[in-house]
Amino acid sequence: MRRQRGLIRLIGLAALVGVAFVARPAVAAVTTEQSASILIFPKVIADGARDTIIQITNTSNSMRHAHCFYVNGAPTIPGQPPGGFICKGGALNGLSCNPRVAGICGDNAVCEQVNPPLCTEIDFDIWLTKQQPTHWVVSTGRLYPSFENTCRVGNCDTTSGPAGGHPCCDAGLDPGRVPPVVPGFTGELKCIEVDAGGAPLPGNSLKGEATLEEIATGDVSKYNAIGLKGLNPNNMDNVLCLGHGGGANCPGGPEYEGCPATWILDHNAVGADDLVVREGSSVGANLTVVPCTENFELQSTPAVTLQFSITNEFEQTFSASTTLTCWASLNLETINPIFQAKNLQGSVVQTRMRAAASTPVGVTAVIEETHTVGAVTARSAQNGHTTLVTPSQEPADIITIPAEQLNSNP
Repeated sequence: MRRQRGLIRLIGLAALVGVAFVARPAVAAVTTEQSASILIFPKVIADGARDTIIQITNTSNSMRHAHCFYVNGAPTIPGQPPGGFICKGGALNGLSCNPRVAGICGDNAVCEQVNPPLCTEIDFDIWLTKQQPTHWVVSTGRLYPSFENTCRVGNCDTTSGPAGGHPCCDAGLDPGRVPPVVPGFTGELKCIEVDAGGAPLPGNSLKGEATLEEIATGDVSKYNAIGLKGLNPNNMDNVLCLGHGGGANCPGGPEYEGCPATWILDHNAVGADDLVVREGSSVGANLTVVPCTENFELQSTPAVTLQFSITNEFEQTFSASTTLTCWASLNLETINPIFQAKNLQGSVVQTRMRAAASTPVGVTAVIEETHTVGAVTARSAQNGHTTLVTPSQEPADIITIPAEQLNSNP
């Protein structure tokens, strides 16, 4: 992961009052409905055709702060999809490989992804008064304090879309400066609750939603941010320990709920008829996945191999797998053609997804279906179901934030 640092300082003086700690073991009970200490928005798009509106609410009765990270998962070569992993150099040059197998390509050779995601990062801070909601449009951010112009018509996109874009994208109380993303952005947003000095805090005060909008038509789909609840004790350093285990990096044990062992996704088979419209319609499905382990200090994310168990409506089971790094958004049929209705011989599917046993990290995910009837297309995003982490799922997932962030806020 290569860094594009874009730290945006907070505006004004912040106060920290009445933090609520949670004292219980980690069970990987990620939440999409309750407030949490870490919010993960796996799918954030601002590529010119689609844009995203982020909403975050402070559910507590005290002021709260968050340090947020955008990670750009757009491919290195624009317009071309990311490819698989192949050996670069050596006798096996050009052959497919598994990046998790050490030395698989032989001496003086490496296993690299073809057209990998950029994995560049921009970070910023927000602060919210008690019970305050805030929102912003990802392509434009929030660059002006709301008390200067409550409805920033002149500086926001009001030219695109049937409804005239987003003429009030800076309305509401000012949460601090939020930077716009780079053109062509496709990636994730992760926000971590911190104290006034920038140290991670298990306050469990944040809840979020993301709305993905098709600019030309105004069609939207929406999902809830995935939340990880904070636990007590938390040593408030720059290493955030998620779930069971932890080893030498987490001698005090878990500091946040862990990522699930398995995600359960209920969806239509690719190419199946829409179950409401039936004849003349079709459904597609896109899966967005983000690893739980991320190192924002070193700008690196380990490769994750995902395994899929696919069950059709006749209880026949099939399998598939794929490998990703910092971010991936894949049409299901590109993972494996088995996801297509003509191959499954059915229209309704339940997919169980988990990281391979050799992969020491969990993932978060959002699935988005595309329903097409003639020339009309509409999307529907949804959160998956999860199972609990098991004690054998070790080492723990770890999020490492830059040490310079601690005690960096005014």
